[in-house]
Formats: sequence, C-alpha cells, structure tokens
Amino acid sequence: MNTLYKFDVIRSITSKYEEKSKNDEGEEVTVTKTKSEKKPVKLVIRKPNRRLYEDGELFYAVKLGEGIKAGLLTKAFIVKKFQNAMEEGDEDRERKEYAELYYRLLKEQEELEKLRLNLDNEDEEYRSKKAAECVANIQSTQGKIQEYELAQNNLFDQTAEKRAQNQTIMWWVLHTAYYDRDENGNYEPVFGDGDYDKKIEEYDRLEEKNDPFWTEVVKKYAYFVTFWYLNGVNSQEQFNEVANMFSRDNFEESLDEEKTDSEDSKEVEKEEEPKPEETKEEAPAKEAKPKAKRGRKKKTETPPSEESSS
Repeated sequence: MNTLYKFDVIRSITSKYEEKSKNDEGEEVTVTKTKSEKKPVKLVIRKPNRRLYEDGELFYAVKLGEGIKAGLLTKAFIVKKFQNAMEEGDEDRERKEYAELYYRLLKEQEELEKLRLNLDNEDEEYRSKKAAECVANIQSTQGKIQEYELAQNNLFDQTAEKRAQNQTIMWWVLHTAYYDRDENGNYEPVFGDGDYDKKIEEYDRLEEKNDPFWTEVVKKYAYFVTFWYLNGVNSQEQFNEVANMFSRDNFEESLDEEKTDSEDSKEVEKEEEPKPEETKEEAPAKEAKPKAKRGRKKKTETPPSEESSS
C-alpha cells in the first residue's frame, strides 16, 4: 500500500503469564501473573488514489449542498458582498485587501486540486514544480489572512464551505488511517471497513472509550490530515515538520517543567546532604542558601493499560 506518512504511537499493554514456584510445603504450583509493557503501534496515512480523490470530492460537494440548503451563506457570497460594499465606498482598505487575499487563496487551492487530479495530463516534473509553488503561495496567503481574522469576528467559520470542509477532513481521516496489524506491513483500516456511516460509528466508539492511546491516535490523524488537505503537505520532510509542531504544541511545556522539577530536586538534595568527614564541632560555618524554587508540576494521569495489543 502506498503511504503518505508513517508514525508511531506508544500503547500500554498488559499481558498474563504463568510462573511455576513451590509453596511452603514444597509442592510445585503455577501462579498467574500480569506484566505491563509499552509498545509502539505503527500507523500510516494512506496515499489516496484517483478513485479515493473522486469520492472525497463528491462527499465535499454533497455536504456543501446540504449547508446551502440549510441556509448557510457561501464564502463567495460574502466576498461579493464585501466587493459591492467597497464599490459604494463603505469598506476600508483592510477589508478590500482581505477580500483580495481570500480570492487569491481560493484560486491557488483550485489550482492545487487540479494538479492532484492531473486533469490536464501534465508530466510529473511539471506537476511537482507547480504544486510546490501553489503550496508556498497558499501558506503565505493563509498567514496574511489569519492576521486579519484574529482581529475580526470570523464570519467565514459559519459558511457552507467551512462546514463542508470540516466534514470532508473527517472523511479523509476515516478513509486514510491504517495500522500495521502484525508489524509485517499488513495494514488494516483503523476505523474498520464499510462506508462513511460505519466508519464514523467506529470513530465514536473509540472516542467514547476515553483511552489515552486512541485519543492520541485520533488527535494526530486529525492534525496531519488537516495540514495535508489544506496546505498540500505531502513529503516525508514536510510531515516531519508538522510532527515537530504537534510535539511542541502538546508536550514541550510538560517536558520542560518536569526537567526543571528534576534539576531543582537534585539541588535541594545536594544542599541537605552533610559531608561524612565533618563533625558537629569541626564543620565550618556555612552561609545560608535560599531554597531552590520548585517548578509547578502538572498532574498527570497514568494511562489505563489494555488486555490485548492492536
């Protein structure tokens, strides 16, 4: 199976084993014990083929139609409204720039999608070069748009396109998430077989378990697939950068705090430990040192372990 990206998630596994020993009377008995170990589960994002792309586009179109039918405004309508207001002199320069940026973003995303589907039958080298240009333009434009949106009420969050986009990202997560069943490259879908409704039921079931392992799996898939779908991330190096971003967003602060606590603890122990060769009378006077400030440590929960491995 062709893959876009491979990554591991650590899972705590509890297994039972039997151990023979002798009791007080010298008789041999078998005792059942349990042991807990942590093992990495290999996960991949499947590389979509043409058929999967077509199914994904159809799903987006259906969800977009549902949103419009339900009364949600489209992004194009809002942009047009801004443009009309500008022609009447009611909008300032910032809103004009925002409308232009958003129009440019839509055009770049459309161009990137055409390159993915290769509707014009272009050669691979040309498509790769143009796709890289589109990705760079999309990222630059999105950065400028986000700067504006942070200072505005985000009108586009409630559009038909935004709703369809969010649901389509979930569709891609459900259809591209696979795991290595036996560590021999035999991949199976994380959310089972079947259509979207079947997969979303399995997703809900795993989410309701409130298992730290599955919580991390779902969170990572959503994070990686979102960057792939919106920003055109598709190489191992680009995904590695996204993975580093995920680690910084979720773990860096906790690791730093734990490191601080560990260093402070060692410092305190070092201060309190007396020298063995000094007696109460012989010990030289020491200046009082301020106690090391202990960092605030977050409370962490021990992940529940499972009886069977994935």
